Amino acid sequence: MVMANIDRSRFTPLLVHIDEEGWFAEIDGEKRPTSLAALMNDPAGYIGAFVMVHGTPGENGILQAELEAAGFPHTTAKAATMALTFHKGRTTAFLGEAGILVAQAIQIADGADWSKEALIEALGLPCFVKPNETGSSIGISKVNTAEQLDPAIQAAMAISDSGVVVESLLKGREFTSGVIPDAHGRPVALPVTEITTEREFFDYEAKYAGESDEITPADISAEWTQNLQDLAVQVYEATGMRGMARVDMMSEGPDSAYVIEINSVPGFSEASIIPKQADAVGLSKTELISRIIDQTLLA
Repeated sequence: MVMANIDRSRFTPLLVHIDEEGWFAEIDGEKRPTSLAALMNDPAGYIGAFVMVHGTPGENGILQAELEAAGFPHTTAKAATMALTFHKGRTTAFLGEAGILVAQAIQIADGADWSKEALIEALGLPCFVKPNETGSSIGISKVNTAEQLDPAIQAAMAISDSGVVVESLLKGREFTSGVIPDAHGRPVALPVTEITTEREFFDYEAKYAGESDEITPADISAEWTQNLQDLAVQVYEATGMRGMARVDMMSEGPDSAYVIEINSVPGFSEASIIPKQADAVGLSKTELISRIIDQTLLA
């Protein structure tokens, strides 16, 4: 989507793939081996990286650490912020300490023992079990009965070596708002989207198999919308985000909202939420991409 919509009167993009085998530049439809050093030494003079790598290494700080160590600008937050916000348990604890409403949560370290009875007493049922470091809702379980809790924790432990977080159920409607820099570099919230699904929660199938509806802008009052947008910006600033991010929230009304998570490299396909939110305020994909580049790589 970035390659298709970037303003080529201003920028000459090079698509770089990163996988287990290394870095590959796509040139004339062919993938050719490359490296960060090669890109930095290229006479074309690249101004930086527009990071679209989800999960690891692009969302957990590993790629950012490499780019920052080399002095190569990028469009996302600093490595430390990325590492924090990719870890669900630490993010929830951080936001709670900052006075932002979040679910009650108990972390279980990798390989540690847990007490099913103590977890249920503290958090109640239903509750959610989440691997600390995964994306796209992979490995997340909604636990409705005591018998489901231990298998859910074991399954989550098998996915992430960063442990598991068990969270209390948040009630209400699910919303999300993207945050991007304005023309002066200040964070501004995009229109709010409501996410609905017939599934137990907004899981992998709901996200990628068409089993959800995304309503932009959400059919809620102006006050409710403003409060959710203010919260999204508050989370963006508290965590030290830059470029674009998306904050997922749960709310029963305009008086309060809980933060579910922050997405530091949010979906950015033609069908993704942030491009749709930008379109709702008349900001084209090309203008959105230029805004991000201008305020992260050129500011």
